[in-house]
Amino acid sequence: MIFKTACFFSAVMALSVLAGQSQEPVSVDSLLNEMVDRDAVARYPEKDFRLKQHSSYNRASKTPDEPAGWFNNKDNNTRDKDKCFVRIEENNGRKEWVLMDHEGPGAIVRTWVPWRGHSDASTDVKMRIYLDGDDEPVLEGNMLSMFDGSGLFPYPFAHPSLRSAVNFFPIPYAKGCKVTTDQMPFFFQITYREYDESTPIKTFTMEEFESAKELTEKTGKLLLNPGSGTGQEIPESAGPKVLVTSATIDAGGEQSLDLPAGTAAVREVSVKLGSYQDPNVTRQVVLKIEFDGKETVWCPIGDFFGSGIGLNPVQGWSSTVAEDGAMTCRWVMPYQNSGKVSLLNLSAAPVDAELVVQTGNWNWDDRSMYFHAGWHGQYPVPTRPYSDWNYVTLKGRGVYVADTLTIMNPVERWWGEGDEKIWVDGDDFPSIFGTGTEDYYAYSWGGVSTDFYEHPFHAQPRAHEYNKLNRKPAAEALVRNTHGYSVESRSRALDTMPFGSSLQLDMEVWSWTDCEMGYGVGMSWYGFADTDSNRKPEPVEVRNVPPVPDLNIAPAVSSAHSFKDSVEIVPEQVLSKTAGTALKMQDLKRMKFKGKWNLGTHQLFKGAHVGDAIEIRIPAASDGAERLALYATKSNDFGVLRFSVNGKTAGVEVDLYAAKPVPTGAIELGEFEPVESAYVLRVEVVGKNSNSKGTFFGLDCVTLSLPTSESTDVNQ
Repeated sequence: MIFKTACFFSAVMALSVLAGQSQEPVSVDSLLNEMVDRDAVARYPEKDFRLKQHSSYNRASKTPDEPAGWFNNKDNNTRDKDKCFVRIEENNGRKEWVLMDHEGPGAIVRTWVPWRGHSDASTDVKMRIYLDGDDEPVLEGNMLSMFDGSGLFPYPFAHPSLRSAVNFFPIPYAKGCKVTTDQMPFFFQITYREYDESTPIKTFTMEEFESAKELTEKTGKLLLNPGSGTGQEIPESAGPKVLVTSATIDAGGEQSLDLPAGTAAVREVSVKLGSYQDPNVTRQVVLKIEFDGKETVWCPIGDFFGSGIGLNPVQGWSSTVAEDGAMTCRWVMPYQNSGKVSLLNLSAAPVDAELVVQTGNWNWDDRSMYFHAGWHGQYPVPTRPYSDWNYVTLKGRGVYVADTLTIMNPVERWWGEGDEKIWVDGDDFPSIFGTGTEDYYAYSWGGVSTDFYEHPFHAQPRAHEYNKLNRKPAAEALVRNTHGYSVESRSRALDTMPFGSSLQLDMEVWSWTDCEMGYGVGMSWYGFADTDSNRKPEPVEVRNVPPVPDLNIAPAVSSAHSFKDSVEIVPEQVLSKTAGTALKMQDLKRMKFKGKWNLGTHQLFKGAHVGDAIEIRIPAASDGAERLALYATKSNDFGVLRFSVNGKTAGVEVDLYAAKPVPTGAIELGEFEPVESAYVLRVEVVGKNSNSKGTFFGLDCVTLSLPTSESTDVNQ
């Protein structure tokens, strides 16, 4: 009788607390508490919201039915004609660019802005944040330092990431929010919650920010020590109960742990394999979990815990991969009656594995949700034509919380220009339209940002050959090479994505190279019993681990890709030419001419006369300035050429006469900024050597590299 009375009293108190919480306004304090409340994310939000984003995505992107605009990669502002922002207006006599303008209650929960260049960590752009229609900004400061941890918002909420400034400190507002800059913005993403109109909000003020300093410090410490709990009081009756199994799992075999019967919650899942010598083992050992008779988790352990292919140590708020191989997940996973956690070995050899599951009590209510994790893989994935690659499509009601992407890039050039496009509840246009895959994972300048980094909410556990145990040398900081596996992870706290009927997350496949990549992604979300997804077990694709080609082995074509970072001149790239000028590909190696041409070939431009010109589109290798060099051919009937790039004079005039065909070597054109992700090279015939028999010319390729100032100064 005493026990029943105590339980009844506890239940009444719990309901009273919940009723009190429902009346409390959203505030800096409440959002900081929510950020580290592991139980809260397993319940559908009591104060419902939808996640939205204002970004510098290209406004030519209207519909997938118009691919030229939909896949336009110019997601920034570098010229007066660029309009990748809301509008320009005047405030208090100042000209300001509006990046975000939201009417209604909300909260900024994530902000990302990149460096202006590969090596330029400075800016004089000032950002202002106006709340609730006030004429004066509540926040004003340098666009980078405000969000990189060196200014108002402390680490780890604000931090520098890789060549970016990223902030997760919440900025709630009751009536509206406007964000501006005093100069044209480069790239940006401002992610915010849009609450129902009736939601009570306590608007951010500097006074509230100052009063929340103690809570801010406490929250920051918890984020950096994710195994320390959340500081919430947990009664002894809540557990924990620890279940352990250790076994050798045969090829094709499975090892399971049955969870305690009755209502409870998994609070930690840990897996440790006996060996990671074969890196494919993290792809081919699969974690399976079922709750109340339904399988909700089927995902390779590497993509579930955030390691990707191979053992790549990393620490985040929701999961940790330790250097000794122990992998731990801390998402709370409630169930009503029963559960089972299993490891499935899809590799060709036995695997030694230890599985540890910690459970505790859970009060199931009408907002409680089941934890889900799915996986999708594909190899090969063609990069042409450009396409949207689906992570997951969800039907029903739930909250999307995390993903880890593992890609295989067969070439050195950057692979991740593709934007995320997230459709929620039948959007006509994505609620979230991003600016690049690396931006979604909170860093920038992916071509050179190939070092390891970690943060409570996002990480790059591996890039090229580098990880936490093998860092990129400082002397090679600006070396471009993204060949091989890259692992990118994002775990959400205040930027979770509730959905009422559906969610679809697509990522553009947008590489600078026409090639075949490998993609594999693990996704996590919460949902109700009837929430469904298009992700089903993919055992065949799990075994189809993308092989990384050895670039040191000579390809079948003897001199193919002999020039680093080269773009071959092909007819499809010719934008315009004078009538009468004809193109012909010549295989100079087969013709046994001495010298080195990229791919052993060039394009011969026949019928050209003095005054004739052609224009060729050269795809850029990044969004920043690059140094261009042209490789051409000299011969006995070739003319004198003049060059320009994007309308600007490039290099000097070059006489292409020679007694017999020979390569020119590098013709330096200079450093240029790309325009709409490309360079327009204009070649004009301006004369003829007296010994030449004509004014034809032959073009081989163009190479692109970092500007001299950036490639030589690695300490900037």
